[in-house]
Amino acid sequence: MLTAVAAALLAACGGSSAPTSATPTPLTDAQIQARYSAAAGRYNQGEVQSAATENASCDATSATVSLTACQTALSSQRQLTIAYDNALRALPLSGSAAIDVTHLLGDDAAIEKLLEQAATAPAIAVIATLQQQVIPLLATAASDATALRAAIGLPAPG
Repeated sequence: MLTAVAAALLAACGGSSAPTSATPTPLTDAQIQARYSAAAGRYNQGEVQSAATENASCDATSATVSLTACQTALSSQRQLTIAYDNALRALPLSGSAAIDVTHLLGDDAAIEKLLEQAATAPAIAVIATLQQQVIPLLATAASDATALRAAIGLPAPG
């Protein structure tokens, strides 16, 4: 009896045993810009917070140097980068924007790897060495992000 009721309910609701897939509606340029801006805003806001801790705790000459706090700040920076990259991967980009995002994601992958190493480093001196490798990658990533912004119709960051 329960099987017959379930079958009748399924038939009444227009259910089908064959799975269907909806065709996703393409995003407008404005939606892509909004999603990018939201992801970048979250990243930038978090970066300001973790940078303050990083600056105070990762500098060996600072009175507030702390290996644990430094590692935590670097781990937070890595997580911010991963979240930003995941948001970028979700954007349906094409043309030069797709090329630019690929470059940016490649830069960020290298940065993420170094940040992971730094976040688990045994000493501030090791972290300092890794940070010196991150600095030029950050400049390249910033340049690629500016190119991506231009490709999706956003101005360069101010």
